[in-house]
Amino acid sequence: MAWRTYLHNRFVLTFGIIAIAVLIWNIYVALNDDGRITGQVVDPAGQPVPQATVVLARNTVTSVETVGKTTTNEQGRFTFDDHGQFSIVLTASKGEQESSRRTIPLWFRNQNINITPPLTITK
Repeated sequence: MAWRTYLHNRFVLTFGIIAIAVLIWNIYVALNDDGRITGQVVDPAGQPVPQATVVLARNTVTSVETVGKTTTNEQGRFTFDDHGQFSIVLTASKGEQESSRRTIPLWFRNQNINITPPLTITK
């Protein structure tokens, strides 16, 4: 029963737990790295804003660079696919109204994320 002594060694347990955590994290990343960003645009009353323009951007050293644009559907929902970023910046606008800029750091590149709370367009 020497193997039991070996398995109960604190070094084996520590490195075993670390290996299991790394394995679980890599499985999570593999299942959630499609680059899908979903969210909703609402007005100050919380009502959906259809046909609003949503801009996906990234921070660079000197500026904010646009990566993509989309338009919301009738429920004010938007989707971006395969964004390829580690951190994203979102803004929404319709006519003269615009939301504040929202910077969202991600845990890993191309992470799927549902934006909550919704982007709010103000007057």
